[in-house]
Amino acid sequence: MRNLFAIGLLIFLAGFALLFVGAFGQGGVSTGGVVFIGPFPIVFGSGPSGTQLALASVIIGGVMLVLLLLWGWQFYRAKGV
Repeated sequence: MRNLFAIGLLIFLAGFALLFVGAFGQGGVSTGGVVFIGPFPIVFGSGPSGTQLALASVIIGGVMLVLLLLWGWQFYRAKGV
């Protein structure tokens, strides 16, 4: 579990560093994302490509949610509950 936390932290820091470097390399930065709070998604995006990034975030988040549900269903079936 400790390794998983370290990997997640490194990915987060790498993304932050790329965003920081990109802001100085060009004139503008586009951001987009989605935050799930319970069943309610909060979608945000800004910049020239913000809409496309927000849409991509929603699609990736939906796929991850479906995979999580399928994984849980498979675990539930394997336990024989």
